[in-house]
Amino acid sequence: MEELIGFVTGNNNRTKLMSLLGSKKEMDAERIAKTMHVFRPSVDRIIEELVEKELLEKQGDNYRLTELGIAVERAIQNI
Repeated sequence: MEELIGFVTGNNNRTKLMSLLGSKKEMDAERIAKTMHVFRPSVDRIIEELVEKELLEKQGDNYRLTELGIAVERAIQNI
């Protein structure tokens, strides 16, 4: 868990994306990019990293936090 928290908090955009999905529950990549004011290719890369770490999952066209992702996002909020 500590390693995942460090991974997420090591990049401001990763932290923002996790927080965004923590509050909005699920969103598609285009909407995430627009909401975060980040270019889509950057968001796609961050999503890919978070899916690889099993913090995000794809549901149809949308992405949402996994159970592990929810736990990590809550832990980061409490730091």
